[in-house]
Amino acid sequence: MRDFRLLINPFAELELIQAIGDYNLQKEDLGERFVKEIDKTITRINKNPFQFPKEKKKIRKAVVSNFPFIIFFYVVDNTINVFAVFHSSRNPMIWKKRFKNKLDFE
Repeated sequence: MRDFRLLINPFAELELIQAIGDYNLQKEDLGERFVKEIDKTITRINKNPFQFPKEKKKIRKAVVSNFPFIIFFYVVDNTINVFAVFHSSRNPMIWKKRFKNKLDFE
């Protein structure tokens, strides 16, 4: 089994923090439930990133259970680079531009 290093870029961290805050405003403990689902998905990604389908070129996507979020990432050597924790209703051009400019945050 391969050991992977997981990196989450600042844009993805900010999206995650904002989503947790939004969910906590909607209902008590909803943010906590969201974090648990994110953790489960990240664990699955870290165990085997190649189980997830390619969205575009090197980009893979992992759908978060019970919430309308997708985690976008790519793998280089033994490093998993998470560059978006993205609400599925948002304009996909946002994450596509981010990936195009990925060298800005690597």
